[in-house]
Amino acid sequence: MPAEHAVLGLIAAVGGDAHGYELARHFDPDRPLGQVLRLEQSMLYQHLRKLEGRGWLAMSLQAQGSRPPRQISQITADGRAELRRWLEEPVARTREIRLEFLVKLFFAIQLDPDRARRLVAEQQAVCEQLATSLTTQIAALVNQDQDQTDRDDAPPVGQDFPRLVLELRLAQTQAAAIWLDGVAAWCAGPRDRGSP
Repeated sequence: MPAEHAVLGLIAAVGGDAHGYELARHFDPDRPLGQVLRLEQSMLYQHLRKLEGRGWLAMSLQAQGSRPPRQISQITADGRAELRRWLEEPVARTREIRLEFLVKLFFAIQLDPDRARRLVAEQQAVCEQLATSLTTQIAALVNQDQDQTDRDDAPPVGQDFPRLVLELRLAQTQAAAIWLDGVAAWCAGPRDRGSP
């Protein structure tokens, strides 16, 4: 899930350990990550427990003088390996670019700018493959519609709907590819401007 990997990414980005309140602030709507992914504090703590259960985080208590101790989450070696694995995979579907890919890109830029450039290039290749597949599927439907029309004058109701769905998916994929071209150019630019 993007939220769980986002939590791993945040902990890695801040040095390997953090407490829940510190993490929760990153999901505020006025923060860069919060513009992509909203995560309420109660859900954050549920994700922390899941990540601990998977062995990707270790929990410890930190004394705070007279105040109750606070729980610190530390990313484990397995957690770092899982984060690296996740950051290396482009998303499979165009609709996943809006959330999961953006979260991956956010952390790849911070943790490994070279990985961010590779991720964008790999995502561009996935979009190109999707666009080719969708174009082929649309052409097959158009040919099927033409064959049906040649046999009788009135195509069945709803026969065009699958084509309309594929055309929307193709348009979204093409729009994502254009956006990715801009991201690739940004990633290739000077690195002294900081992260977005």
